Amino acid sequence: MKIIKKINNNVAIGLDQNGKEVVVFGKGIGFEKMPYTLTDLSKVDRSYYDVDPRYYELISSVDERVLLLCTKMVNVIMAKLEGEWNPSLVFVLADHITFALERYRKGMAIPFPYSDEIELECPDENRWAVWIVKNINHNFHVKLPKGEVTCIAMHLVNARVGTKTVRKETSTQRKERILKFAVDTIEHDLGISISKKDLNYYRFKSHISYFVKRKDENTPVSDEGGELFELMKTTYPDAYRCAMKINSYLKEEYGSDCSDSEILYLMIHINRFMQRGL
Repeated sequence: MKIIKKINNNVAIGLDQNGKEVVVFGKGIGFEKMPYTLTDLSKVDRSYYDVDPRYYELISSVDERVLLLCTKMVNVIMAKLEGEWNPSLVFVLADHITFALERYRKGMAIPFPYSDEIELECPDENRWAVWIVKNINHNFHVKLPKGEVTCIAMHLVNARVGTKTVRKETSTQRKERILKFAVDTIEHDLGISISKKDLNYYRFKSHISYFVKRKDENTPVSDEGGELFELMKTTYPDAYRCAMKINSYLKEEYGSDCSDSEILYLMIHINRFMQRGL
């Protein structure tokens, strides 16, 4: 295997014997001068194919203890629960937990509600989410709020493919589900609380409703505003990062990335929430 790029001392990007890119974990695997040929494959503890490149920067910035624990927990869950799994789950989970720990240490208590509905409809994912939160609390000597169970359970549900019971979902239900995910993500990652009575919330809700309608009807959208997109991306990196997480969710939903203009609109809404500091 050829190791071509260091992410950190214990994580790197490699090329397998077929030339396919893979993220590899192993002690000291990213320590050597790049590129180099790894002849002892026993040094690879875990490998991940088809990882979204957007998570490469995240991997380099996340506490290695968080990343290692998430890797171990995801390995256990994948072995216990049937179905295909999104290969980026480890990094999505590590990102989520990093924000949760940061908020806890700063005393930023955001009261995410625990969802009895998720517990009833997705008992397997909810049970493992409880286990994840217990592990995080034990290993990092914290006491995360119960609402984190629901947030993590939703990540597991979204990452698990091919096992969900097929059921009809109305357009309204889909809009509400996507809106809830988007709002929860913004509140969670930015440490803010969004008032459902605020005008900005109603604007955002209308935007999501219109977005879902266009996607359901397969209506094309023009991809304009390139310069403004790049400016917003550079000026408001937190809003961009949050918008890209919502984009990843929408990609799972509709099978394709949002256009730059659609992500731009998401960033504008997110920045409004940030500026209001709700």
